[in-house]
Amino acid sequence: MNQSDNQILLDVKNLRKFFPIRRGVLQKVVAQVRAVDDVTFYINQGETLSLVGESGCGKTTTARCILRAYDPTAGQVFFRAEDGNVMDVAGLTGNQLQPLRRQMQMIFQDPFSSLNPRMTLLDIVGEPLLVHGEKDAHKRTERVAEMLRLVGLRPEYMRRYPHAFSGGQRQRIGIARALALNPRLVVADEPVSALDVSVQAQILNLMLELQEKLGLTYLFVAHDLSVVKHISERVAVMYVGRIVEMAPTKELFYQPRHPYTEALMSAVPKPDPRLRSERIVLQGEVADPANPPPGCYFNPRCQYATDICREKTPVQEEITPRHFVSCHRAKEITLRGVVRK
Repeated sequence: MNQSDNQILLDVKNLRKFFPIRRGVLQKVVAQVRAVDDVTFYINQGETLSLVGESGCGKTTTARCILRAYDPTAGQVFFRAEDGNVMDVAGLTGNQLQPLRRQMQMIFQDPFSSLNPRMTLLDIVGEPLLVHGEKDAHKRTERVAEMLRLVGLRPEYMRRYPHAFSGGQRQRIGIARALALNPRLVVADEPVSALDVSVQAQILNLMLELQEKLGLTYLFVAHDLSVVKHISERVAVMYVGRIVEMAPTKELFYQPRHPYTEALMSAVPKPDPRLRSERIVLQGEVADPANPPPGCYFNPRCQYATDICREKTPVQEEITPRHFVSCHRAKEITLRGVVRK
């Protein structure tokens, strides 16, 4: 781990995930899609780190590599297990991964497709327990009842099927399933994006309550910055497979240091019309991850770009405590964030 203290639960170093592009009769590899390209970040125990960016920037792929749903192309994923040992998840085999599966769980984006319509709540929430060796049906039932109460559902519902529940209730079921094994790290992949706004607030508040009660650590994948501001201690901004800026939430929102972050912040809705600032509309298209431009990937759309931005790849640099930026001109330019009230 790259920090001196023992608070870090997850430490991701130089993570890469490339998908091959195959063509022709022989399916020859002609190029690579650089979905995750040299990503480095860490999450402290009990903290929420949000991973934000446009659709297709590599947020979900990063999350799935951490959980080993995808095998990383390169890089290291250090995880501090319950016994205090630090293991590189990226290098473990199937049998070695099995004990860690209990400690790393995922809440999926779509509460409608992530639940098996042919299984009752008892089967859905109890399945992780069965897979990890709890053969006693009575103990599983007791644990499922406990988890349903924890997420605000009645235990009597456990004999029902998912179609009997609303979207918000289904997401509560998904949260109960993720927490059934007492995980230390929960990866939430846009868990409220498919829900109504009023229900989003309920689910976010539930997640915050559960974090405080159970000491959970969240990697929160999202694209809605108003949600991110509410739930996270720190935010990492991704663009075309790379993290361009990472900082404590308030500092990132009010004093962004990367031009892409500035553009994102200009799109955050402001309830007071007197506080509304001019929207930054980026020109051009998002870079092709199969054929990215030389230098900084953001340079074709950046109004501050100079020759060095087009020639040399920026290195992630800590410009203030816990504020990391990958930009050649981060110390020269002054950017505007969300206007304070």
